[in-house]
Amino acid sequence: MQITSILDIVDGKLLNSPSISFIYSIKTNPHKVKESDLFIVQNEEDINEAIQNGAFALIVDKDIEILDNEIAWIKVDNIEETMKKLIRYLLSNKRLTAFYCNSASYTLFRILKRNNIHTNIKLIPTNLSKFFKMIDDLEENDTIICSQQNVLNAIYPVNFNFNTKTYKIDNLIEHSIFETTFSYEERFFSKIKISSLYVTEFLDVYSYLGFNSDLNRLKKFHNLKPIFVDKLINHTDFGKTDKFLIAQEDEQLVEKEVAYLNEKYKYAQILFLTTLEIDDNKNIDYTFINSLDELKSFLKKVKFNAVYFIGATYKEIYDEISKESLEPTLL
Repeated sequence: MQITSILDIVDGKLLNSPSISFIYSIKTNPHKVKESDLFIVQNEEDINEAIQNGAFALIVDKDIEILDNEIAWIKVDNIEETMKKLIRYLLSNKRLTAFYCNSASYTLFRILKRNNIHTNIKLIPTNLSKFFKMIDDLEENDTIICSQQNVLNAIYPVNFNFNTKTYKIDNLIEHSIFETTFSYEERFFSKIKISSLYVTEFLDVYSYLGFNSDLNRLKKFHNLKPIFVDKLINHTDFGKTDKFLIAQEDEQLVEKEVAYLNEKYKYAQILFLTTLEIDDNKNIDYTFINSLDELKSFLKKVKFNAVYFIGATYKEIYDEISKESLEPTLL
């Protein structure tokens, strides 16, 4: 690709008069840069390594010292927008099917998609800088899936909503808010580890994958997945206690899950905790704690059946509960 073409695509300004006039590939990781690459600078500390590895051009979004006048230095207003423009250009000549979906569906795609079978389905990473290493592997008629509609609109404007179907579900049994049995058409799903709240998203993804996935992998789906604890807030086996914790960091899903819990678990005592400042419009009666470090000691002092933690991942809560207590004992 010619440097002049890149300037037009990203609406950039050439800061020097380089001796080179073209690049072959685009990189965002300085360790992966090879001779003749264009490197998109997100951290100034990476510049020296990219140059040493052979970068022919660099894109920056601030005034910076030009360390090598032989290569091209291009300044833009915003790196994130520049990446979108470059990706849009690179995808413009490819015939693709593009979907945007909600974050639950995206997570299910990531969990259930089998790389050796569903090779024509590519998931656009939340961090767009990671998408450049995938672009060369895209082939005609591949499908790209993104969890952010505005991002997909920016890089591949001809796209569709993935979450539009409705399903006739039969024999629905909610064994708990975490485990569901149901029938769909001629298929029977027995005690699968997913909440009834997400059955539609599950069928959206599973049917699109040709009903060809390992459902045991649903244990990696952490939406409304419980962490059972005993009276001392230590881990215990699934179902051995009536106390459990749930975590959700995705703002898109909080209101939906809170409403579901309040409906399905209305006779239990649910605590809504967070370390974040939550918009009052969400109408959630929550308790604020300063940090996750306080979680275990806080829970030992209060009564609850369920804790719904807003603004943390399942792993963060699991790891926090796994920490050994530093409190003194009587022994």
